[in-house]
Amino acid sequence: MARGKSATKEKGRGLVWGQGLACGACVAVAPIPCTMIAVLLAPAIFVLLKDRLPGRPVGRAMLLCGSAACVSPIVTLWQMGGEAGFALLSDPGVFGPAWAACAGGWLLTQLLPVLMRGIMESASLSRAARLRAERERLLRAWDFERRQ
Repeated sequence: MARGKSATKEKGRGLVWGQGLACGACVAVAPIPCTMIAVLLAPAIFVLLKDRLPGRPVGRAMLLCGSAACVSPIVTLWQMGGEAGFALLSDPGVFGPAWAACAGGWLLTQLLPVLMRGIMESASLSRAARLRAERERLLRAWDFERRQ
């Protein structure tokens, strides 16, 4: 059993090493777009690194929402040329929506479980009330006496 855990740890380390190598290659080839992406996704990256839950659900949701908001600035950078990257990042209208999207992803992870619990509880209470009403209707229809 200990051998299996060790193999899993080694596989995870290799994955992290490979991801680090890929990020390093991207930064070496295209430093300005990578810097822009890192700044736009900074809140999500921070939470992704600090999230200790299995699967990192909060960080992944923030990264997904923030990535969706990064498309337009990256297209703008592509059209304007790489030298405009830092000028774009100095504009709050560029990084503000991306950070707001990251915040929206965080908010979804906090509110969605509460909302779903409320919806499920409401559905459960509604179904229980319908079943009680149906039971009463059947008892009356069949003239059964209640035994308590």
